[in-house]
Amino acid sequence: MHESAAPSPSPAWIDAPSPSGSGAVDQSIALWSALASLGVRDAVLAPGSRSAPLVYALAAAEVGERIRAHVRIDERAAAFTALGIGRHGPSHPAAVVTTSGTATAHLHAAVMEAHHSRIPLLVITADRPAELREVGANQTTRQAGMFRSLARLAVDLPAPTAERATPVELRTAVSTAARAFAVAVAEHPGPVHLNLSFRDPLVPRPAPDLSDGPGHTPPERIVLTRRERPAPPAAHPVPVDARTVVVAGDGAGPAAAELAARHGLPLLAEPSSGARHGQSLVPGYPALLREVMSDPEHPLRPRRVIVLGHPTLSRPVVGALLGAEDVEVVVVDPQLDWADVARRASVVVPVADGQEQESPDRADREQRLEQWRAGAAAATAALPTTWQQRAALDVWEVSGPSDVLVLGSSSLVRDLEQHAGPTEARVIANRGLAGIDGTTAMAGGLSLARGARTEGGRVRLLVGDLTALHDLTGLLIGPEEERPELDVIVVDDGGGRIFSGLEHAAAPPALLRRFFTTPHGADIAAAARALGATAQQLAPDELPEALAAPGQGLRVLVVQQTPSTVSTNS
Repeated sequence: MHESAAPSPSPAWIDAPSPSGSGAVDQSIALWSALASLGVRDAVLAPGSRSAPLVYALAAAEVGERIRAHVRIDERAAAFTALGIGRHGPSHPAAVVTTSGTATAHLHAAVMEAHHSRIPLLVITADRPAELREVGANQTTRQAGMFRSLARLAVDLPAPTAERATPVELRTAVSTAARAFAVAVAEHPGPVHLNLSFRDPLVPRPAPDLSDGPGHTPPERIVLTRRERPAPPAAHPVPVDARTVVVAGDGAGPAAAELAARHGLPLLAEPSSGARHGQSLVPGYPALLREVMSDPEHPLRPRRVIVLGHPTLSRPVVGALLGAEDVEVVVVDPQLDWADVARRASVVVPVADGQEQESPDRADREQRLEQWRAGAAAATAALPTTWQQRAALDVWEVSGPSDVLVLGSSSLVRDLEQHAGPTEARVIANRGLAGIDGTTAMAGGLSLARGARTEGGRVRLLVGDLTALHDLTGLLIGPEEERPELDVIVVDDGGGRIFSGLEHAAAPPALLRRFFTTPHGADIAAAARALGATAQQLAPDELPEALAAPGQGLRVLVVQQTPSTVSTNS
């Protein structure tokens, strides 16, 4: 008895909305219905008037039951919240919605991060209709195509008919939504931008009776097309020997650890690589790599490196290893915008499988791996330790397999790269551009997405004080909004410690302090409490106990070497 062929996907339909008295609302209902049918589960909206049709449409029963709405006052926080939701479940990207004018500009940082990190993000901006553009109309600027160099797809959708959207306009909205969703979650995921023009009226109102008028078309069902993902590419054989190492940059995933373990190769994995586990992992590799790459005759000097993900953290990796003329670089990436940070890749393959040169070479590789691990441990032990490093390690070590740990772009992620061991937690960082924008909001979005799917564990965000201050509005969540289950751990050492570890450390002390480390003098716990979060100031040795306590809601733990007070609020 033979098996029957798998059934083909059944066609999807969107019922045309009943007239609302506003063509803008009609079109918005059709658009949201399409996105909900395709897999959008969350929308993050910032208040605005021109975008009001999208709000009224989302509140409609047939749409609001399928898409959760989140409201954020700050558009940048809204965009990064949506980015965090998309990070958690790429097949269910979130939409961020803003009104016209300067509101759209505040989305730019999140769009940039989504582009460089390949995170699906649906950017929906409301705009004036064509007749109100370029005439000085209030809150009107050239926002169509403003993200074009970053967006996978950018569409400037014309305004529907004022009082009632026509069938053609509704079909166009649904088709555009389907195309945008398909592009956002395709094999090269990223942001898409829908710029929607709306004419007055922007609110529902009694619709005129057009049943007997000329050109009346009864409600119809609109076909919603779907696009299947292509089959994954075949693995490409890559030579491996005793002088080959694997570098796992941000987002490399478990494939890097599997490749290294399969062939006994040293694995140099960044904290947010998703590959910091397994027997091949070399904790503490940055300090050892400085020694190795400074000596052309060093016995551990590699002659080939296989790179997965996006290396961003270590100068010993990015500059010394990948930039060395005597080291062959093989990049593994299925996308056309692969990361070749030193422009030295000899070959780029979509998927790699190691091709061992000689069978006796396996013992040599395993021996060399142990030398890497021992050397890295010795180099790390020789380094000075700080209370900031200890705080970062406390957060790292408490995070288990059901937890998510989000790392800000600060010196703390470099502390973990050098000192942390393996982890079973999911570790995430905005390393596409390594910016500090929207970090708290992005972590909040991750937590909201997890909560919607009733997953266990805790989301923790580890940031420095400048990153925390830069996204204070990420803590601003209205009393009617769902609050994320999120711990924000702020290591507050009064400025940008990261610059003290760069070449700027040689600058005159006064210049270094004012223009680089930039002490702020702010009471971060007080600011967090003012924005509605539970906040607590802690000494470093008090952090483990606070982390072990059951967490609930949004709480901020500010770690200072000598906290002036210890205070909480609920």
